[in-house]
Amino acid sequence: MRRIFIVLAVAFLNAHAVDCIQHTFDYFATNFENHALVMPGEMLPDSLYQEQNGLVNTIKYHWTGTHLDSMNLYQSCLARNVEERSTYIPDWKIDSTKVSKVKKYDWKSQKEKGWHFTVYRAKDSVYIGINKEQHQIFYVKNDTIHEIDNWLPKNWIIFRDPNNESKCTRKSDKNFIIDTYEYEMKGNTLIQKSIKFDHKKYFKAPGPCYGGNKYTTIYYRK
Repeated sequence: MRRIFIVLAVAFLNAHAVDCIQHTFDYFATNFENHALVMPGEMLPDSLYQEQNGLVNTIKYHWTGTHLDSMNLYQSCLARNVEERSTYIPDWKIDSTKVSKVKKYDWKSQKEKGWHFTVYRAKDSVYIGINKEQHQIFYVKNDTIHEIDNWLPKNWIIFRDPNNESKCTRKSDKNFIIDTYEYEMKGNTLIQKSIKFDHKKYFKAPGPCYGGNKYTTIYYRK
């Protein structure tokens, strides 16, 4: 009887597990320099909460369909008596084309001359280029996400936790952990929790709101 209960419990947990590889790939494929690059069919970020050593950042996204109308930004550092609120209204123009199985998205700023980047998106790979100088590449191979960047030369990997299908770890080519990503599905809301680890060695403690691990939670809704 106990064995049957264990089998059923494992089956229940697996049924509610979230594939961290696919969602982490989608995250990197649709977020570049803190911009939400929404592609058709992707889940849309609803809100973000981030905390790092007393520094708090929040974002509330406002959408019309798949068009990002505005973002309400908030930042506070109570230990330094800092609190700021602002609203960011995107001014992007997006042109999209499709060649075979690859979709091309051209993002251009209407206000900042020369601000431009291009995204080439396939099923298991994405190329993101900015101003024809910097590019990032992510691709999935053997259930692992590979990350290449020409601006800060690196070849990092993101792989699934062997004990938790919903959790992924990102490692550098020097084999230290950059950050982790863990997912949970509640109703029609996908919750992404990530930790970016602080590996800096300080001669002097940076004080409140500087340094330390960064904890981020993003809520996505269909």
